[in-house]
Amino acid sequence: MKAQFKTIIVPTDFSDTAEMALHYALDLVQDGGTVVVCHVIDDIPLTYGYVGMSFPIEDFRTKVSQDAKRELEACIPAHDREVVVETQILHGSPPTETVKLARERTVDLIVMGTHGRSGLQHALLGSVAEKVIRKAPCPVLVVREHGVGYSHEAGEA
Repeated sequence: MKAQFKTIIVPTDFSDTAEMALHYALDLVQDGGTVVVCHVIDDIPLTYGYVGMSFPIEDFRTKVSQDAKRELEACIPAHDREVVVETQILHGSPPTETVKLARERTVDLIVMGTHGRSGLQHALLGSVAEKVIRKAPCPVLVVREHGVGYSHEAGEA
């Protein structure tokens, strides 16, 4: 039995692994399905990390959102499939907002990249992918940074 994924979420941080995850999602979604590509802006640095700014924080938040929206739309590859590709900018914790969106949209699959941190880096920073896997209401496909190469044109890994 072949899995049929009608709605897939692809959270992106605009990295190479996120780009590979998007290609996987476009190949895995069924014809007539939807791929929702989302970027989550973590508001904590926007609130606490920019001391001495010469403009209100809300203006800065709006500018960051607009820049992310442009980058998000630019990362969508050309494709010849009969699928809808939506983009969405969210604010908050990346794993929390990704899982929340998956619940709201009743998605069939989340496809996401990982940076493959290990050791102290993983312990200090955690893993967005790991947190999403633990809380997701659906299967999660994780694309590794140093995994097997993916050829979208050939449709194989």
